[in-house]
Amino acid sequence: MTNPEKIYYINVGQGGTFKKSGDYDSDPSDIDNLFKHLDDNDIERLLVYFHGGLVNETSGMGSAEVMRANFADAPSKTHAVTFVWETGLWETIVENLSLKSTESQFGKVLNFVIKLVGKRLGVDSRGGGETLDTATIETEKLKDYPFAELSDQLKNSTDRGSRGGSILFDEEDETGFFADLKKDSDRMIRAESEIEEEEIEVAETDPDGGDSKGLLLTLGTLVAKIAFAVLKRYAKETHHDFYPTIVEETFRKLYIDRIGKWGWSEMKEKAQQMFADNEGRSGDDLHAGTYFLKLLESHYEKRQTVGKKFTIELVGHSAGSIAICNMLAATSENFRQLKYNNVVFLAPACRTDLFIAKGIPAKENGIFKKFKMFTMEEQYEKKDYCVKYLYTYSLLYLVSGLFEEETDAKIMGLHEQFKAEGRYAKFDELKVINSFITNNKLALSKDIANADNSMWTDSLRHGDFDNNSATLKSILSTINII
Repeated sequence: MTNPEKIYYINVGQGGTFKKSGDYDSDPSDIDNLFKHLDDNDIERLLVYFHGGLVNETSGMGSAEVMRANFADAPSKTHAVTFVWETGLWETIVENLSLKSTESQFGKVLNFVIKLVGKRLGVDSRGGGETLDTATIETEKLKDYPFAELSDQLKNSTDRGSRGGSILFDEEDETGFFADLKKDSDRMIRAESEIEEEEIEVAETDPDGGDSKGLLLTLGTLVAKIAFAVLKRYAKETHHDFYPTIVEETFRKLYIDRIGKWGWSEMKEKAQQMFADNEGRSGDDLHAGTYFLKLLESHYEKRQTVGKKFTIELVGHSAGSIAICNMLAATSENFRQLKYNNVVFLAPACRTDLFIAKGIPAKENGIFKKFKMFTMEEQYEKKDYCVKYLYTYSLLYLVSGLFEEETDAKIMGLHEQFKAEGRYAKFDELKVINSFITNNKLALSKDIANADNSMWTDSLRHGDFDNNSATLKSILSTINII
């Protein structure tokens, strides 16, 4: 990869500042030089790009090069700059998910949970209410989309109260319901000659053991606790279908969610910090986004004053949408002379409540003119595996089900949610988001037959939207429509 010049990227360090935290860095003078370049070359259009979260510095710099190659063009007086905010933990998370899934203890727990939940939900291998057997489970787990056909049994069922003669979930007596699950779990484990009293360390801390020690649960109790959480999500309609929900809740009990939540929360904090107040700060301690906005506003006003054209386009992939939401809020509060042309989201991972609080008001107040979102149809989102054979839905589902504080958090780019249909029709915030999206522009993968070529996209992987040829050409067409 050829590293782009500093006029094509802004490297954001610790705390959203200019402090160096990797092999690359930016300082305030680099931003000064960027705007000198815009001035000297009479640039009329600036594209500002934010890559996704959980991305390491090398990948971020790769994104900067893709944006430069596709959008920076001297003859058309267009320049592109990428915020490289190096939030890379995704490889670590995937590695830990994969390694954990190969451990015999994890596999044992997962299989028993599948059996117990399957029995309660009426998902079985023969259609007669029998418990899924180990051979069937292991066969399913080797498929590209494990348990997809068996999950259809649930979708086709209209009985939410009970299945296969078992109560799905008893909200009136959760303690009694868990006790019943525990009995079922112990019986199932004993029947397979396992020891239900085998102790396993889980993510919950032991109040008597200090922060460094996890809580020890017996195998029977652990299986029952995970099954309880899955069944409660089905009852509350916050599930992500059969296998992904079981995997999410198993990870939640066995540590992995801590890695994800830590990385995700740190990333969201950085997306906010880069646009924090610079009062009393100087040099590398300045917040990079805020310093950029100050110079951007000055440059914008200068161009306006002398009657020269200057449009600003904002593009964000995945968690880059979170950074843009914070940028819009900072603009609305402190840089009101700035006006953006397009805001383009690629498979946005921002929460819907964040966009409602910061994105929609910015549009209503004229901070940006037009909005377009590219994302996957639900059917493809559910075939975009994070970890093959293990977590078979996309990163957006994993964020929604595991990395946010609540389960089934509402994420803007999830087609199943923002359609606001079926079980999601009851959420007012999704109705608001649906109305906003449908009143603007939505491009769903895959579509390369649309008469409007600014709506083309055929990315079927969450991570590919920012290097997908059809999508990049669509963005170029979008920003060329003034």
